[in-house]
Amino acid sequence: MFKYAPRIDYPLLIAISLLILLGSLTVWSASGFSEPMLERHLIRAIIALGCIVVMSSIPPRTYERITPYLFALAVLLLLGVIVAGDSTNGSQRWLAIGPIRFQPSELVKVAIPLMVAWILVAEAGRPDAKKILICLLVTAIPAGLIFIQPDLDGAIFTIIYALFVLYFAGMSWKIIGSFLGGIAVIVPMLWIFVMAAYQKKRVTQFLDPESDPLGAGYQIIQSLIAVGSGGMRGKGWMNATQGQLGFIPESHTDFIFSTYAEEWGFFGCLLLLGLYLFITGRVIWLSYQCDSSFNRLVSVTFALSFFLYAFINIGMVTGLLPVMGSPLPFFSYGGTAMITQGICFGIIMSLCLNKAYKP
Repeated sequence: MFKYAPRIDYPLLIAISLLILLGSLTVWSASGFSEPMLERHLIRAIIALGCIVVMSSIPPRTYERITPYLFALAVLLLLGVIVAGDSTNGSQRWLAIGPIRFQPSELVKVAIPLMVAWILVAEAGRPDAKKILICLLVTAIPAGLIFIQPDLDGAIFTIIYALFVLYFAGMSWKIIGSFLGGIAVIVPMLWIFVMAAYQKKRVTQFLDPESDPLGAGYQIIQSLIAVGSGGMRGKGWMNATQGQLGFIPESHTDFIFSTYAEEWGFFGCLLLLGLYLFITGRVIWLSYQCDSSFNRLVSVTFALSFFLYAFINIGMVTGLLPVMGSPLPFFSYGGTAMITQGICFGIIMSLCLNKAYKP
């Protein structure tokens, strides 16, 4: 048994609980008042909150010790997806172990920041070319396995997690500039040789959704109608029409923000954005109170990854970004993603609130 009690940051926990509450109300409305769907959502939310408590109970040094094993487990599970994964909508991303069905790529969100920070902390100092190359090679293993599922978005996010750690570890701006230049060269090649037709369609519909209003651009057009019709104060809870009448596919998952904006309006959106900014800022502030470089790098990377997912989801729903498979953290209906976020925030609390712990 752990002698280390749970270390809970209550402002963070309250903000996360508010997100879950607002998300649950919106899932109920967007799902057409489906009781089974709401029950599953609430069960997963309770599990996520339980993960925060449990993971915060684990001593910080334990995370540093188990990091290589956690990374190896993530890679093994991704290999398991290739061998015996379940297919959904043409993508083989799920793994079933008994009654449990989950996406191993979600574990990468935890494993990569830990692993890259572990590599960098092993040798003190700013990341030089050798360290960066090692980190990118290590990252390329799960990123490649996720890419062949196929899941281009997940592979890109995996690389971004590693870059976040490298940036906060002090990677020089010359190297960052080289990366940006490389990306500028690679993007056209991805478009020509790598991206599937449906992925290209996401980009073209983002640039001009009106070009195919009944096809590729339909979802984003209906989403914008929902967001705009909410006005300043919204139509009121359970009074949204776009999602409930089926105009917006996936209205309770990736496009749940559309229903929320229609019901709660501009002021409700400000509240939601404020919660995401508060949570991100709070974790960044806590991370810079850490005495350990490993703890700080992992915590701030989790915070930026959390914000990135929220930013991308809201951006795609409002037409600012192409449509990507990015759920709204602690808000959208879904199991693996919400539980993974609970694990991340439990680790954050353990790493950031450990001053009383003496290893």
